[in-house]
Amino acid sequence: MSVSARHIMAASLRERVYHRNFTLFTLDGILFMVAMGIIGPSTVIPDFVRRLTDSEILIGLSGNLFHAGYALPQLFVARLIVRSARKKRWFVLPNIPTRCILLVFGLLLYLLADERNELILLVFFLCYAISALGDGLVGVPWADMIGSSLDSRWRSRLYGLMSGGTALVMLAVVPLVALVLSEQGPGFPQNYALLFAASGLVFALSILPGVFLRELPGPPALERVPAFTEFLPQLGRLLRADPQFRALLVIRTLTGLFLMAAPFYIGYATLRLGLSSEVAVPTLLLMQTLGTTSGALLYMWLGARNNVLYLRLALAASVLLPLSALLAATLGPVSLALGFLISGLATSNLFFGYQNWLVEHVAPGDRPACVGLANTTSAVVTLFSPVIGGSIARLAGFETLFVVSLLLALGALMVLLRYIQRPRHLQPATSVA
Repeated sequence: MSVSARHIMAASLRERVYHRNFTLFTLDGILFMVAMGIIGPSTVIPDFVRRLTDSEILIGLSGNLFHAGYALPQLFVARLIVRSARKKRWFVLPNIPTRCILLVFGLLLYLLADERNELILLVFFLCYAISALGDGLVGVPWADMIGSSLDSRWRSRLYGLMSGGTALVMLAVVPLVALVLSEQGPGFPQNYALLFAASGLVFALSILPGVFLRELPGPPALERVPAFTEFLPQLGRLLRADPQFRALLVIRTLTGLFLMAAPFYIGYATLRLGLSSEVAVPTLLLMQTLGTTSGALLYMWLGARNNVLYLRLALAASVLLPLSALLAATLGPVSLALGFLISGLATSNLFFGYQNWLVEHVAPGDRPACVGLANTTSAVVTLFSPVIGGSIARLAGFETLFVVSLLLALGALMVLLRYIQRPRHLQPATSVA
C-alpha cells in the first residue's frame, strides 16, 4: 500500500472517530444542560432559595455557586493531568458519584419538608456545592479531549448543537416545570423536590455517553506532576508572552461580574413588578429558552466561520438584559421578558465561545494550564460576586445593581474589541459568508 493510500485510510479512520465522539459529546452536553435547565440557576434556584431566606447574599450565591464550584478546582486539576497522556478516566470517574448528588438532594428535600428552613438551606448548599465541585474536576479533561479528539470543524458544530438541542428539549420541559410550580402542583417544598429529583436523574443519565468516548492521542505525558514552584512560573510565562490570553482573563473576570445580577432578575420580577413566582419563573425560563434556541442556531452558523465575531455580537447583546430590566419599571414586565429572550440569544453560548477560542489559540501542550487558569480565575470572581451583587441589591436596590451590570458588560465588550483576534491559522477566512 502506498504512503498516500495509508494517509487516506488514516484520515478516514480519524474522521469516523470524530463522528463518533461528536455524537457522544453532544449527548453528554445536552443531557447535562437539560439537567441544569430544569433547576434554572437564574430562575428556579433563586426563587427556591428566596422562599427559604431573605438574605440577598445567599440568593445571589445560589445563582452563581455552580459556576464557581465548577471552575474553582480546574487550575489544580490542570497541574495533575499533565502526567496522563489519556484524559478520559479523569472525565468519567468523577462523574459517577457527583452527577447523582442532586437526585439525592431531591429525595432529602422531600423527607425534610417539615423541617426548619435553615436545615433545608444547609443541605441544599452542601449538595449543590458537591455537585459543582465534582463537575469542576472534569472540566479541564473535558476541554482537553474536545481539543484532541475533535478538530476545529466539529467543535463549533458541537457547541451549537449542544445548545440548540438543549433548547429544543427545554421547550417541552418548561411547561412541565410550570405545571409543577403551579397551584395544581404538589406545593412547596415538594414541588421543588420533584424538580431537583428530575434534574438529578438526567444528570445521572449524562454519565453514560462519556464511558463510550474514544480518545485520540494528545500531547505526551510528563514523567511527573510539576510542583507548584514550577507550575506557577509556567503560568507566569504564558501570561507575559500572550497579551490576548491576558485580555481573555480580564474579559472572563468582567463577564463573571456582570452576571452577578442574574439571580436577582427573578426577585425583581416578583418584588418590584408584582408577578407571582408561578407566573414569573416559567415565563422568564421560557423566554430564555427561546432565546437559547435562536442563539444556538446562530452559533452553529457563525461560530464555525468566525468565533470572535460571535463573541463580539454576544457581548454587545448582553448589555440589553440589565437595560431591559431598568426599562421594565416604566414599560412593564414585557420589557424584562424580552431581555431574557435576548439574554438567551446572547449569553447561552458565550462560555462555549470563550473556550473554543482558547482551545484554538493556545498550543496543545499549554491547553490544560490555560483552560485551568481561565476557569479558576472566573471561579474566584464568581465566588465573590454574590457578596458584591447581594450587597448592592440590599443597600442600593435592584436598579443600581443592573446599572453596574450594564457598565461591566460594556467594559468586557471594549476589551474584546481592542485585544482579541482570530487565531492565526484561521486568519485567511476574511468573510462570514
